[in-house]
Amino acid sequence: MTIKSFLLLCLFSTLCFVHSSCTRTAKVSGNYAFFVAGHAYGAPRSDNPGLHPPFLDKFDIINKDTVIKFGILTGDIVRTSSIESWDSVDAQLRKLHIPVYFCPGNHDTYNRILYESRYGNPYYSFKDYDDLFVVLDGNINRWNISGKQLEFLTHLLSHKNKAHNVFIFVHQLVWWKKQSVFEQVNLNWPPYTPDSTNYWSTIEPILKDFKGNVFLFAGDLGANHQSSSLMYYRDGNITYIGSGMGDNKRDHFIKVIVNQDKEVKFEIIALQGDPNKFGKLESYSLK
Repeated sequence: MTIKSFLLLCLFSTLCFVHSSCTRTAKVSGNYAFFVAGHAYGAPRSDNPGLHPPFLDKFDIINKDTVIKFGILTGDIVRTSSIESWDSVDAQLRKLHIPVYFCPGNHDTYNRILYESRYGNPYYSFKDYDDLFVVLDGNINRWNISGKQLEFLTHLLSHKNKAHNVFIFVHQLVWWKKQSVFEQVNLNWPPYTPDSTNYWSTIEPILKDFKGNVFLFAGDLGANHQSSSLMYYRDGNITYIGSGMGDNKRDHFIKVIVNQDKEVKFEIIALQGDPNKFGKLESYSLK
């Protein structure tokens, strides 16, 4: 093997570790957990090139938790989509002992060519422990899941695809809507919010039609003191969860635990102070 071939192999191995587009073998059913972290670059006005420092401080806790098998970053992983920023993130994530999968945010795809050249298709799926995991890109068509991405999602959730639970990740709260229960949620940057999306007309009926539980995660909250940091809402077979970090007071990530009976439970891990200070996720349910 030449030196060039060896370096390319090392690079490919690194990308497989921090992103999901690579071929992988599904793990069998059983008790497992994963973490979900939104707005992972943290405070909008800080100058760290990679991940939020208080989040990095919790990597030891994640590594010691043998039940956590992987993590998912739900967008705005970097402040500026540059080679320097992504190199920093990749180096930081190598300190974790588990794979971490990327769900792109608007900051991550401002340089879409760079993002896709490093991490491949921004929307994808994988199956582990008899559960289905789907990552969507809400940046392609201004919070809409349309075109080929809609075809991809529709095919995944056809009745031929058997899964106990479906976990879907998208950066934006694509379900947010004025004059609805979700209007209680204060978004990170309201001017960025479109007047409408195709979620309720097109996506929600697909999720409702799925014969199983669907958990829909978004990560564009908690970046400043004006925004909500957490939200939870259950509607039939769909559970909506929004979270994020960055205001340096309410920062957190969510641990999702799936037991052998395929029941799903949540823990909120605070980044500052007592890790358990936020209590149960269900207590943030909209009313």
